[in-house]
Formats: sequence, C-alpha cells, structure tokens
Amino acid sequence: MKNLYFSSDEFDKNAILNYFMNELMLQENAALSVANLVRKKLKIGSKILVVCGGGNNSSDAIAAARMLEGDYECKLFFTTSNLNENCKTQLKIAKQIGVKICENLSLDGVHCIIDGIFGSGLNKNLDEKTLQMLNLINNVDALKIAIDFPSGLEKNGRILGACFKADFTVTMGVRKLGLYSDAAKDFVGEIVCSNLGICESKFASADSDFLLEFDDLKLPNREVLNTNKGDFGHAFVVCGELSGAAKICAKAALKMGSGRVSLVNLNKQGINLDEEIMQKNSFKGADAIAVGMGLGEAKFDVNEILAIPCVVDADMFYKKEILSFLHKDDAILTPHPKEFASLLNIAEFGNFSIEDVQRSRFELAREFSKRFSPVLVLKGANVIIAKNGVLYVSNLGTPSLAVAGSGDALCGILLGFLAQGFSPLDASLNGVLAHQKTALSYKANSYSFTPNDIIKGLQWL
Repeated sequence: MKNLYFSSDEFDKNAILNYFMNELMLQENAALSVANLVRKKLKIGSKILVVCGGGNNSSDAIAAARMLEGDYECKLFFTTSNLNENCKTQLKIAKQIGVKICENLSLDGVHCIIDGIFGSGLNKNLDEKTLQMLNLINNVDALKIAIDFPSGLEKNGRILGACFKADFTVTMGVRKLGLYSDAAKDFVGEIVCSNLGICESKFASADSDFLLEFDDLKLPNREVLNTNKGDFGHAFVVCGELSGAAKICAKAALKMGSGRVSLVNLNKQGINLDEEIMQKNSFKGADAIAVGMGLGEAKFDVNEILAIPCVVDADMFYKKEILSFLHKDDAILTPHPKEFASLLNIAEFGNFSIEDVQRSRFELAREFSKRFSPVLVLKGANVIIAKNGVLYVSNLGTPSLAVAGSGDALCGILLGFLAQGFSPLDASLNGVLAHQKTALSYKANSYSFTPNDIIKGLQWL
C-alpha cells in the first residue's frame, strides 16, 4: 500500500519550519521531477509549451521550462498577469536563460504541453475562457504533463467544468487522494510522485488513507496437508427472485476457496444448480452469508443471519431491514452509487441523489464509516473501501468489469474470503484486488468480458 493524503500542505510547512527549506527549494525539486520526465519521454529539440497561471503551480512549471531550455525549445503562455512573488522570481531567472513568452496561445507544432495553471488549489468553477482553452489543448496530439493536479480537478476529485487531459500527472511530495476519484480517472494519466527533497517517512506523522497495489493481495492458502473441506468454511448465499445473481455469487465463492457453498432458496420455484453447489432450507451451519443479489421481494427473517458474518449487496439497500446491519462489525456492505444513495437516505444520513454520491464519494464514504460499524465497499471506477474513517482506494479496475453480474461475482469473492476466516476488512481489501486482477489477466477483447471470466480468472491469481 502507498499512503494517500488530502493535500501536501502539512508536509510543505514541516519542510520549511523544521528542515529549514524554503518554497523555492521545494519548487526546484518539483521542477526537476517534471524536467526529468520530459527528458525520458521527449526527443531533444522538441517544442514545449508551458501554460502558466499565477501561483506556485506556475512557479514549478516555469522552473521546469528553464531546466529544459536549450535542449528543448520552451515557451511560456500565461493565463493571467497576476503573478505571486515565487512566480515572478522564477520568471526572471527563466528569461535570463532564454525561455520565451508568447502573448497568444499557439498550439501549432507543439510536441509537449505542461499544465501549470491551477494545480490542487482550484476551488471554483472555471470561467468560459479557461474552459475553451482546455478544450483546445485537449484536442492537440502532444505529450501532456500536469503539475500536481490537472487543471480543472480540485482536491476532492471533482471536475469543475473541464479538465486538462494529462498523459502524466507529477504530484508533488505525496500522493493526493483527489487524483484517485472516479471523475479524475480519465484525466490524470499515469501518476508520478515527486520527492521534494525529503523522504516522506521523515515528515511528522499525518492522517493517511491508502492506495492499494496488486502486491498487497494475499490469497487463501492450503499449506496444511492434514485438512478437509470443513476447514475452509461453509459459505451460504441467499437466493431470491433472480436466481442468476445468487448462482454467480456462489460459484465465485467456491472458486475463491470456500470449502463448501450452499444456496438458501427463498424462491417458491426450484432452481438448477451446478453439482458442486448445495441447497439448504435454513441458515444453520453457515460460516458466512451473502444476501441481497437478485433478492427482489423475497422475504426472510433477517434476525436469523445477524449473528453470522455477512456480505450485504444490491436489493438489501432499498429495504428498511438494512438498518439491522449498520452496527454489525462482521458485515461488508457493497453498494454501487445508486444503492449507496438509498442506504444513506434509509439510514437518515441525509437526502442524497446518485449525483451527490458521485460528487462526494470520498467524503461520504469516510463519514459513513465513522458512524457505522461494517466495512463499506463503495463500487465505482475506483473502488473505495472504508472502515473507521480510513479510506483504501483501488484504481486498478478496468472498463471490462462494467458488466451485469460483475458485482455478484465480487460478492462471491468477498464471501469466499470471509468464510475462510479473513476479517471483514482483509476480505474486502483482498477481494477487491482479486476481482480487479481477473480483468487485467483477460486476453480477449475487453467488451467480451463476463462474470464467468471473473470466476475463471480467479484460478490464475
């Protein structure tokens, strides 16, 4: 895992106050990271346009242009004449080196565009002139590098009208949470973290969230030889009106290592099951239960499962019975944005729409997890796992996973971990990574990916 922070303000202040650095020293290190990236990706002699605002983000950009001038043809374009003192200082040096300023935005023949307009300090919607400029820039076929944040993206990960579409974002000092929002996913490109002169571990401790990596994945193991199926848990899946969802969940739980998997059929009609999936009439003997997928209007007594570790999904988030799970430490809740909005409303957390959820995914997930006991797995382009106010973000998913039944397979994977004795948080972290990794290992066209491919892919993790 890598640490994620809301901003680097605390680290910058610490470097200045406790390590006797100053803003210009930090900016030199920031600029050097940008310049080094350009040298790796761009041929000597290429034309670089650096688009600047008037703040410290612009100072970093100007310093990078000065470092590159000579080997490259660098020009600065300013979106404002209101420059702060650091920016004025960097501009004075850059002019002496020979960096030119262009009065009008000219994109002809440009091989690289460096975005130094706003960075992470943006806090209001972009004006029409900036919107038009970003749309023009985004249509240019050139290497695009954003400094700290692509302009148009604010600290919470919201797009404020338009956004610079970067191939690379060089974030300064520490990795920042807002770069990993769903909205940011199409704009940040590859994220590179710049060391500003002091290793992150040397800074005073700060509250941190976490970015998941595939190296964090810990799979179930069967190293003990003297064992039997009972040692790996009995997973139960509640089967309601739509049996297909429950079947996907059950097959995924079995493939994830559950010793036994059974369906409890609430539907009056019989269902056809694969021979390895059993059918039960009660919840007796369950080590973990998944409920909600395809449930529909099928009825059961929720009190029968509250003493058992649960994965709760889908239709349960539209029912008052969901309140029974909110103070259950051994539960995992797996809503998508619409389901999460319903859950928040039923829990009297507030009156939220899907759009509200998507605008405030980090804030809502954090506050929900502070108030309620279960692990929250908020699905999306970048999955958020939240527990006790700490966020674990995984940006490793691909569009292949955007298919009906994908969430049912995820629930089965989580159920498989839970039935084998993983804690709800560990089951969630590992389950999300396993789910996402199946899509990356798929070799055919991404549009052909199905839940069955998720289940098959578990064997190659």
